[in-house]
Amino acid sequence: MSRQTKVFKDYYSILKVSQSSSQEEIKKSFRQLALELHPDHNPDDPESEERFKEVTEAYGVLSDPLKKKEYDRFRADHLAGRATGSSDFRYSQEDIFSSMFRGENTREIFEELNREFSRSGFRSGNPFFQSLFFGGAVGGLGKILRMVPGPIGRIGMGLRLAQVVGSSLYALHKMNQQKGPTSTKTGNPMVEGLKGMFGKKESKSPLDMDFCLSIPPGEALNGSRKKISYQVNGNTEQLMVRIPPNFPSGGKLRIREKGKTQDGKRGDLILSIQVDPKMSPTKE
Repeated sequence: MSRQTKVFKDYYSILKVSQSSSQEEIKKSFRQLALELHPDHNPDDPESEERFKEVTEAYGVLSDPLKKKEYDRFRADHLAGRATGSSDFRYSQEDIFSSMFRGENTREIFEELNREFSRSGFRSGNPFFQSLFFGGAVGGLGKILRMVPGPIGRIGMGLRLAQVVGSSLYALHKMNQQKGPTSTKTGNPMVEGLKGMFGKKESKSPLDMDFCLSIPPGEALNGSRKKISYQVNGNTEQLMVRIPPNFPSGGKLRIREKGKTQDGKRGDLILSIQVDPKMSPTKE
């Protein structure tokens, strides 16, 4: 685990709770903030992704008894103006995320959030969290380069497109290289934790239907609306589906009550989105 001097963040303020709040109150506040700050819920707010990561970091500390105890001492020293250089609380954001996704104390809340994101048509599960927590190296560089005019700016856009279709693997590779011999053959521990956390598929009804849709990288990057036609119970149905911006290849959207019908009940339509680099943008 990397150790460095920790920049002070008031995790209680970030989560809008107090130091005397119970674990249930901390969990409830995190759940509410995570739903509010999901990037797909704030497509016009470029800062929502960082705020989402920040509240997740805060919850990762305050939901862990040992980290919370260390953090409370660190916070008390900071607020009292005492030196914090000797504090035991020196966890980086990466340390905190990695610990969360390897541990058991956050599994329930993330499975709950994953269901909520899916119901809302937001990105969810492994593709979303891997992109969010591991795509930063490529994504951040792309944001900087896109601000530069000319060819360099186009490189930035290319990097961003590449990230959408899978180049976040490059960031994973670089992180593992930096870890050196401490990395295991199974790869980055956070990825393994994510696989464990979301390895179980959301319960599926026999009335649910699967539908696969391929889209070009530009539509995955910017978001789009697609009309789909499919057969259900012998009839053709059509839907207009909104695909959120920055949608990862392999991600899924659950469309409620658009699946098969039986005995007055109707299942859901599970829409799998595949990003195909060979496809050209659809002309409206």
